[in-house]
Amino acid sequence: MKKTFFVFSVFLLLGTLLMVSCAKDDGTTPPADQSPVINFVAKTGYLSGDATLAIGEMFKVNIIAFANTSTNSKLVRLTISRVYQNTPTVVLDSTMSQTSMNAEFSAQALNVAGQEKWIYKVTDKASLIAEVSFTLTTASASGPINAFSMKIMGAQNTAAGSSFASIDGSVYTLTQAKANQSKVDWMYYFGATDLASIAAPDDAHAALIFTNATNGLQTWTTKNATRFKAVTNVIDWANITTDLVIVQQTASGVTETRIANLTAGKYLAFISASGKKGMIKVESINAGETGGITISVKVQQ
Repeated sequence: MKKTFFVFSVFLLLGTLLMVSCAKDDGTTPPADQSPVINFVAKTGYLSGDATLAIGEMFKVNIIAFANTSTNSKLVRLTISRVYQNTPTVVLDSTMSQTSMNAEFSAQALNVAGQEKWIYKVTDKASLIAEVSFTLTTASASGPINAFSMKIMGAQNTAAGSSFASIDGSVYTLTQAKANQSKVDWMYYFGATDLASIAAPDDAHAALIFTNATNGLQTWTTKNATRFKAVTNVIDWANITTDLVIVQQTASGVTETRIANLTAGKYLAFISASGKKGMIKVESINAGETGGITISVKVQQ
């Protein structure tokens, strides 16, 4: 019995060696990867790898994806997600049926300092997946600001100045404004429909209001393209001592040439023609074309 068992064991060992040898020497190659392909497009103005952005800063990404060349299995799903503090959030979950994709996406970085991972994933008809990702670090770096408090601007039919320069807080009469037109960021008027309004010098409504034959906007050669946004967030004005909040509030949506129907307590965000970002607080309004507005302004230096 012992001899029989030994011989049987030797046969088992030889069989195992033979199988291993065959597995190593049969000339076969492992199967090719049949997953789809996805990549970032590296070009100016678009993220394609790890980056550091300002808090709340907008960014753009260009993605290209293809079906696997050996299977030609169509792409059926695109998923974009962001992971912050180990918690994933789906930003986009879209279905499709195509062999290739070239798409651009815009998004906003975190509104707090920290890190988050962005993941772009495609799935094909065979349920195979490919993904690319990068890590964004949002920095809390902030810059200095200038603050101008309780500045009084008159409406169009007053002797008080209706034009404001955020570079130094100057309020100009129309005659002075024409002489300093390159510095004027906005003008105040009170309209029949717009009521209390702040408008850029290049705004069409402002051009209908400030029509003095000598100094009206139609005679200016420089009409600064300041852009505004009505702020809907709760603002702690007293504690804005750097441009941190200003950068957050101007990260998107600053596209209006004027903001009409202003009321006391309203906040506006703006970006000047020179690129300076700032905010305006409406302190009070004296209605009418012979009235005025009192504002406070905080703007990047």
